[in-house]
Amino acid sequence: MKKNHILPFLWMRGESEEILREEMEKIDECGIGAVCVEARPHEEFCKAGWWHDMDIIIDEAKKRDMKIWILDDKHFPTGYANGLIEEKYPERKKLYITVSKANVAGYPNRQMTLNIKRMLKPAIGFWEIGDALKNAKERDNNELFAVIAVRKAEGKELQEETINLTDSVKGDFANFTLPAGMWTVYVIFKTRTDGGNEAYINLLDEVSARTQIEGVYETHYKQYKEEFGKTIAGFFSDETQFGNITEVCYDAALGKKKMPLPWSDEMEAMLTTRHGESYVELLPFLFDESQEKKIQLQIRYDYMDCASLLYQKNFSKPIGQWCEDHGVEYIGHIVEDNGCHSRLGMGPAHFFRAMSGQHMAGIDCIGEQIVLGAPAMDRLGLGEIGGDGEFYHYTLGKLGASSGHLDPVKKGRTMCELFGAYGWNFGVRDMKYVLDHLLVRGVNELVPHAFSMADYPDIDCPPHFYARGNNPQFPYFAELMKYANRMCDLLSDGQHVASVAVLYDGEADWIGGGMPMQKVCRELMEHQIDFDIVSIDMLDELSSYNGALKGDTLEINGVSFEALIVPYSRAVPKQFAEFIQRKEAFTVIFADDYPTAVLNDEASDIMTTIKNVCEVIKVNELADMLRSRGMYQIESDSHFKDLSFYHYSKEREIFVFQNESPTDTYNGTITLPTTEDVVYYNGFDDTYESAIFSRKGQTTEVSLSLAPTECVVLLEKKGIVYSKEHRSYSQQTQGLKPLDISADWEVRMTRAIDYPEFGDVIAMKTLVPISEQFPEFAGVIRYSKTINLDKVADKAYIKAEQVYEVMKVIVNGKETGMCLTPPYQLELKDCLQLGDNEIIIEVATTPSRDQLTRSQAPFDFIYEAMEATGMCGKVELLY
Repeated sequence: MKKNHILPFLWMRGESEEILREEMEKIDECGIGAVCVEARPHEEFCKAGWWHDMDIIIDEAKKRDMKIWILDDKHFPTGYANGLIEEKYPERKKLYITVSKANVAGYPNRQMTLNIKRMLKPAIGFWEIGDALKNAKERDNNELFAVIAVRKAEGKELQEETINLTDSVKGDFANFTLPAGMWTVYVIFKTRTDGGNEAYINLLDEVSARTQIEGVYETHYKQYKEEFGKTIAGFFSDETQFGNITEVCYDAALGKKKMPLPWSDEMEAMLTTRHGESYVELLPFLFDESQEKKIQLQIRYDYMDCASLLYQKNFSKPIGQWCEDHGVEYIGHIVEDNGCHSRLGMGPAHFFRAMSGQHMAGIDCIGEQIVLGAPAMDRLGLGEIGGDGEFYHYTLGKLGASSGHLDPVKKGRTMCELFGAYGWNFGVRDMKYVLDHLLVRGVNELVPHAFSMADYPDIDCPPHFYARGNNPQFPYFAELMKYANRMCDLLSDGQHVASVAVLYDGEADWIGGGMPMQKVCRELMEHQIDFDIVSIDMLDELSSYNGALKGDTLEINGVSFEALIVPYSRAVPKQFAEFIQRKEAFTVIFADDYPTAVLNDEASDIMTTIKNVCEVIKVNELADMLRSRGMYQIESDSHFKDLSFYHYSKEREIFVFQNESPTDTYNGTITLPTTEDVVYYNGFDDTYESAIFSRKGQTTEVSLSLAPTECVVLLEKKGIVYSKEHRSYSQQTQGLKPLDISADWEVRMTRAIDYPEFGDVIAMKTLVPISEQFPEFAGVIRYSKTINLDKVADKAYIKAEQVYEVMKVIVNGKETGMCLTPPYQLELKDCLQLGDNEIIIEVATTPSRDQLTRSQAPFDFIYEAMEATGMCGKVELLY
């Protein structure tokens, strides 16, 4: 079985056998050893047509020694259970609690009456009347849960004084008196119709959640039992979410206006265990803000804690166990964006609990979430619903990789779905940057999005890599995938080496008002202090994570941390406070300030203990403080905030460096924590190169030069045989004589689908972008010319100043290599000769300009500024 770390989505819609087999062939050409089949949507998912197509895919996979993963639903996101809720189990529909409210003035001895039946419907504005009338009959089934009066503070907030009026309800009415003052009466009711998608499972209900297994997993097992654990590797869940609102937004935190809350008998039982029957009096503070922020913080924490535990208990763990019992694995991801990972709506309430049961950690990076040169800029992708660049750049990859590193079940594997919905303008050059960005954060399993077999151009979330032969960059994408497989393999089956841990901010986000963890992650990353993100569950259950406190060190699943950084939170759970009480000499640092309270506990001495044994450091002073205490792995002799690095240990120490600046070259000396000789690894050529280094005590210093976006690997030699000396781009051409060959090229063009047949010659005396004359052209541009040389040097390079955006060079009929990223410089390997030399440079564009001639999609996620096409500026032969 060939080593493989890539399983791209293969979108299946019922294509012909010929197309199915051809697409599998093209995926195999990329050196990819697996696919994840997705309905997208297939009209006969889990029916005869689906099995027919799956038979073909399985047959091709066997021929090509490939594995198959199955995206586990008919529609996105996972949780539709192949329609069983609609068709078979309407009683398993989602259940919510929601509220209608009335402001009531309290007067002693004056009885007030509310029409409760009328209030068992969501409050609406006049502009929503049409929507509110939908499902009106089913809304009549809404069930009263409780009637709670809460004293009002001035303005919009509540005071934390409640009166339970539920017993005052007789028939359709509640008759009651209230003490003097203003009160809001909350009529809390259960409903199955006033929330999100009604065709989806209820994650808080064990029976409903198990419908997912019945609808998809058991159906596939019945059909392909003999292939499980052989050709079929497992299942992929895609963004399973509570889905209690239909609005696509990231701010589905408790307190969001008019947001119904997921509910079940299990949730009710858990809250009763924590608070007794009186918990119902606390429910209004799930919907609105209180002035005191005491009861509110506690009930919001408890509700979200229970919701996330039920997601884990009812959904992620049972599916993982089912897969283990049937010889396959369970992987996937949730919506991580902008705090969704710890919220309702599109979220699962808690990232690490959502990953429970999965056999790899999982994240996704789509829709311009990682953007070169804009680490902290707000994102406009995916329909302008907004995006926090700080989270995507400094935290997303580390969040996923931390689960992969620290959860023993994951075996060090972190999967990322990547590239999707970036648009047709997103080519291999930019894919290489995003890929390296993820590798240097610890991602080592990839789900490229996507291979689509629909007629070109498929408007659904491009780019598509082969695009039925219409993507000019497909051969370059294939080379990128081979590089990716080698790099992922290098960074697998070993151990991440970190300096400090950052506490996961999910619980802090539940109660609101805390510091997002990306603030801490950014400070550490910009100063090359490597870290993992740990959850309170890990600290509370260290033995389950192969962890222990050992004096001044915290160990979790083989990773040792010298300190824990806690982003500011209003309050901390009792479990975390208890960890601090038993932490021995281990360093815990609160960023910016101590919390003001401990949840689940009234004892005042715990806060005193926290302040006595923990420190407070301003977030912008963290890196300097940690370095002053020796809590770091590598050191640069000059500050360069865009230098990212990753330390991995596997038989030898491995160090990955990436320059994430789009414009500036990094030149400096890096001090590595090793006394061994070091070499470079070239992931594209799969070769090793010598490094220039020197000893400094128990460390090794290496001079490092990184061009913008360049990524390199340094590792301990330990018997490795290298093929040549590593030289930076500037060193490669040092001392060579430049020959300007910019003028007088013959140019031919062709569409990708027609390659290698080219059109007529265009004489180009001065190189200018092809798009100036042919703004709608997308394809391959061939530049050719003959130069006469009166001598041939031992070494020679060709260098093009501007290429949009990938190039291949052929000299005297011999292909010398490809450039996927700048600088566009290639060595001409013994192919020059005395006299005439034919130089051919092929430049492949993205398919973006081809879309100008096509009908536009009825929706746009992003608006792209197109780059020029072709080769322009100076072209030199250096020899």
